[in-house]
Amino acid sequence: RMSLTEKIGALGTNTPEIKSLGLPRYNWWSEASSGVQSARNTETTKFPFPITTGMSFNRSLWKLVGRQIGREARAAMNTGNAFSTFWAPVINLAREPRWGRNIETPGEDPYLTGEYAENFVRGFQEAPEDPSHIQASACCKHYVANEMESTTQADGEHHDRNHVDSTVSMQDLVDSYMRPFQACVEKGRVSSLMCSYNAVNGVPSCANDWLLQTVARENWGFDGYITSDCDADADVYKSHHYTSTPEEAVKAVLNAGTDIDCTSFVPTYAQSALDKGLISVQDIDERLKMLFRVRMRLSHFDPKGPLDYIPASAICSDYAMQLSHDAVQQSASLLKNMNQTLPLQKDRVGTVAIIGPNWNLSKSDAGYYGPSHPCGRFFTLVDAVSKRGQVKTESIAGVPSVLSEDQSGIDAAVEMAKKADTVLLAVGTDLSWAAEGHDAKNISFTTAQSVLIERVAAAAKKPVVIVTFTAVPLDVSEILANPKVGAVLHLGQPSVAVMGIAPILYGESSPAGRTIQTIYESSYQDQISIFDFNMRPGPSTFARPDCTNHNASQCPKGTNPGRTYRFYTGKAVIPFGFGLSYTTFRYSLATVPKSLSLEPLGDLLTSQSDLFPRSAQLQSTMSRSNWKEQAQYAVNVTNTGDRDADDTVLGFLIPPDAGMDGIPLKILFGFQRVHVKAGATETVWLYPSMLDFATVGKNGQFKLHPGEYRVQFGIPDTLPFGMGFAEDKLSAIEPTVAYV
Repeated sequence: RMSLTEKIGALGTNTPEIKSLGLPRYNWWSEASSGVQSARNTETTKFPFPITTGMSFNRSLWKLVGRQIGREARAAMNTGNAFSTFWAPVINLAREPRWGRNIETPGEDPYLTGEYAENFVRGFQEAPEDPSHIQASACCKHYVANEMESTTQADGEHHDRNHVDSTVSMQDLVDSYMRPFQACVEKGRVSSLMCSYNAVNGVPSCANDWLLQTVARENWGFDGYITSDCDADADVYKSHHYTSTPEEAVKAVLNAGTDIDCTSFVPTYAQSALDKGLISVQDIDERLKMLFRVRMRLSHFDPKGPLDYIPASAICSDYAMQLSHDAVQQSASLLKNMNQTLPLQKDRVGTVAIIGPNWNLSKSDAGYYGPSHPCGRFFTLVDAVSKRGQVKTESIAGVPSVLSEDQSGIDAAVEMAKKADTVLLAVGTDLSWAAEGHDAKNISFTTAQSVLIERVAAAAKKPVVIVTFTAVPLDVSEILANPKVGAVLHLGQPSVAVMGIAPILYGESSPAGRTIQTIYESSYQDQISIFDFNMRPGPSTFARPDCTNHNASQCPKGTNPGRTYRFYTGKAVIPFGFGLSYTTFRYSLATVPKSLSLEPLGDLLTSQSDLFPRSAQLQSTMSRSNWKEQAQYAVNVTNTGDRDADDTVLGFLIPPDAGMDGIPLKILFGFQRVHVKAGATETVWLYPSMLDFATVGKNGQFKLHPGEYRVQFGIPDTLPFGMGFAEDKLSAIEPTVAYV
């Protein structure tokens, strides 16, 4: 019934009215990474950015946040203020500390990111009222290896996301970059994927039929629509020069499986591509089938159902606001706490000075992939500290902004610090430092911020509290070593939800967040270019970033020290998984498997022809072989302090020959958050997946990796600070039958 003009128009983001079907215009593009961004002038709940909530290691929280955002999306749609398809979450890895969009991700680990994707998406899409439909459509992006925005190195070499060809080994693609997307598709059942601006090994993502068809749809069983990033289809022709004409680019993206073009390149050139015989009407119909299928799952063409009665009162409810604050409370990570500097005693803090360029960070980042009109006020750290007026506060920036080197205001900040009874320093980065479109230039504090910290800390009556607001993992070596800095509390980027930190500051709750980014020494940024997408250590084909010779051939090549905790060969300033508490914990292992046969895994790997073992097949194999019962650890978590508190138990495997021949140094296999009363013991059950005992070869193929593994719960770095840690050995036994 649709005319050809209507069909072509429906391939663009802003689909015009389809008169033949009686359908009004529809816009596929909405954002919701930290709350519904655009609901006309409707206020919506702002949640902390994923770089914060990822630190909670709490699947239930991620699902509840996703569900509330999805519910507000449907409520806004029901009032005519929103559409139904939202391009969130971002599940690229924070593999590079300078990447501009780390703020939108849940961290650097592929397993953690996949767990986040599964739970956020299922919360977002699935409503208890109507299991037959989805309340709002989520989209996992940016597929794939998109972790660079725009950078010009000192030698003049420049790359940006629209032009870059990400050269990635099959080994890194399979065991790092693509793993979260597989989890999002297979376990999260996401209804959309976004192909990215960049090319991957010579082929633009949106024209890459191997990525979109072979892997996503055929191997993983993806059942949904694929959108391009905005103008990424045009980039196939204009930026990557992958095709000679716009019409050939239309053919490439449609045949690869891109269903929606954000914005209008495909609708503009589709008729010409038809006239030239490059595409057929059937090619267009194949793409439209996917689009209408998703709209059917959204109940767009059904009689009114339960989802259509979600009221506007679901938006900005007391529950939603409290959940937003709880997300910050659960995610804050305590990096230092000398002589119990924290928590503060509300009746003893006196006048509190909040000093630093981020004392009022809130409004400037609230609308970044989140609500343009967040409900409530634009709360700041000052509001959290004041406890709604119960505590006297004063504030001053000291330096004008996070990037400013103007030190003229530091004297005034020092004078305020001298007079105050308690001092908090609000420092770090904001969107001017790193965001979509531009990467960070460095991973160290500006000179002005460093001087501000040092002088204010020296002038204060007692050790100060540093509160870091940053998605860029800044080198905090000097802060940790400074005896006048009593505590360091890392918040990521909470935005207006920063009110949630008040219970942590005043001891009503104990921090249990864990870092989700390795914090490197600042020299890291001089060793390896952001343009190098290799995860594993080794020589780089790119010049050292600190080389200033504009004749690039004269610059020494960089050396990749390895990216993320899985491959980094240096000594981290703060390792992945670090976090302290106001109480102390002890771990003991109550149930300890000693050996595991890898024969069922060998059978699985030899029986499947796809590159990626399917999650359903893996779970079936594990179930048939009673894997869980054989591989499960019982970790007794004892609170040995005097405060009730949450603890976050992380399980790691250290493989045999770790760090050799591309084998990871360490992998996260499980995590569980648990509340433990003072003096009590709770048991946490964790077990590694069967696939954790396989490695990925250079060809991208999984292969058995038998031998003796070290199993760790917690990280040894926090043991001296009273946190739990336990370690054991586990033998993975090679099958008697040889597997090739």
